[in-house]
Amino acid sequence: MDSDVALMVPKTADGRVLFAVPWLGKVILGTTDTPRNDLALEPLPFKEEVDFILNESARYLRRAPTRADVKSVWVGLRPLVKPQDDDGDNTKGISREHTVMVSRSGMVTVTGGKWTTYRAMAEDVLDACADRSLLERRAKGVTTHLKLVGSGVPAAQIRSICMPPGLHSYGDEQAVVQAMPGADRMLCEGLSEGMVRFAARHEYAITVEDMLARRSRLLFLDARLAATLAHAVGEILRQETGIDPQIEAFTALAQHYLQLPV
Repeated sequence: MDSDVALMVPKTADGRVLFAVPWLGKVILGTTDTPRNDLALEPLPFKEEVDFILNESARYLRRAPTRADVKSVWVGLRPLVKPQDDDGDNTKGISREHTVMVSRSGMVTVTGGKWTTYRAMAEDVLDACADRSLLERRAKGVTTHLKLVGSGVPAAQIRSICMPPGLHSYGDEQAVVQAMPGADRMLCEGLSEGMVRFAARHEYAITVEDMLARRSRLLFLDARLAATLAHAVGEILRQETGIDPQIEAFTALAQHYLQLPV
């Protein structure tokens, strides 16, 4: 998590840091990385990580959170690039910056980095390709001021990412969403049937996970609620696409996001 968008609590004696990030009407609590040797697709947190987050956040929140208050828990694996001459095991000293490597065969690999620096990562990849004459070199920065889809709304109407999701999340595409069948039928707060149909027709959503984890972020905000909506969302997607929305797979995934180590 980026410290420039989080409340960063001072380090504890063992060097851990607690982050509290206001996001989509909830607060995401997290901590610094722990070395792992597994490459699970959906890794579970370590007990000591959960204990640290709950115990440390209790010092700053009005009411001490308990395990029963956790609505979703997830872990991300961050690839770190270790210099070839570094034999140490301390991951905190390894750069979080992205690295671009070009093999003798011409295969280009980019690793590390974070989504907030995707433009810089893309430019560095193109530079590496041009340096090896894999692509023609072109001027940089052509996408710097390129607006994303839906961003053409007046500044006065822009809502903070801290606010709960809703129709405002669609920017200047709100009218299109409202024109969808079921736009007035709310599946839960901030998510309507029309939004699911919009995701299927305009955002390539096919599965329930596509919708409730990647288009909506409900899986990360409230996994139990997301599981209860799996069948309703799946049937809407099936109507729109005619493809299996993988309801059972998402239900199992949501249960995974509710697991806390003991």
